[in-house]
Amino acid sequence: MQIHVARNSAQLGIFSPEEITAGLSAGRFLASDLAWRDGMPAWTPLGDWSEFRGVGVPPPSPGVRAVDAPLASTIPWEQGKSLGSFFATIRLAMVNPAALATGRYAFGDWLVFCYVGMLISLPFQLINVITFGDKNAQLGEFLRNLNIPELNKATEQMVRAEPTSAWLTVFGTIIGLAFAPLLYAFFALLHWVGQRIFRYQVSVERTVAASLLVTAILAVLMAPLQLIGFSFTLQMALSTLLLIPACVVYYRALGAATGISPWAQFGVSSFVWFILCCCCCFLPGALLWGAVVNR
Repeated sequence: MQIHVARNSAQLGIFSPEEITAGLSAGRFLASDLAWRDGMPAWTPLGDWSEFRGVGVPPPSPGVRAVDAPLASTIPWEQGKSLGSFFATIRLAMVNPAALATGRYAFGDWLVFCYVGMLISLPFQLINVITFGDKNAQLGEFLRNLNIPELNKATEQMVRAEPTSAWLTVFGTIIGLAFAPLLYAFFALLHWVGQRIFRYQVSVERTVAASLLVTAILAVLMAPLQLIGFSFTLQMALSTLLLIPACVVYYRALGAATGISPWAQFGVSSFVWFILCCCCCFLPGALLWGAVVNR
């Protein structure tokens, strides 16, 4: 169970019971520090917690009282909804992700945040679609240049296919972005299942809301890349170059918001996507191959 700890109205972060026990013994935490976890009605001094009483430091002074609600969030988006608070939240997540631990993470707030991110990225997507045209033919031309015999037939079909109408592509892009946050929320739900498998006790709402936060951040940061046109080689090079920085931003923010280390969150994501690939790719492929062989 992850525990929120605060001192003098400022959040110190989210920690495991073992980390707090070690921190009390080392003097990192005080018995008067207020703490709260899911299911508790109030913030309570660590010295009043039965599992921490008498660990390393004396009990809190009589003047310290529990408070009736979690401390106020310091995340700009939860303090007020505006474009200014939207970009201030992105800056906070990149510069000081530890501050994300103070969030309430109501699902509705962060669903709206994700939709704002999609709206900001939409013009970049539309410029790419209208300016640079059909991507399938360009991808087919790239694959044909690789001269892979197994792909030649599919490649020729992609090159010779009638290009999709630009306006139809624009319409599809808009519809796709309209449903994107809901799709992200679904995958965040699967991520929450992965957390539970590894025994991380984070609420489903907090997990989904935090995932919408970090996904929107990456959508906005990556949107300008749509202006460079379409070159499969260039796209692959940029993806490789930006993969590690993007993962660092994503998992540092997600880890801070959920109280789980970034490396652990990366491990959970890798596990979930491995299972999805096995279920959606490898297993159907194996069944299809078996059916062809046994025909």
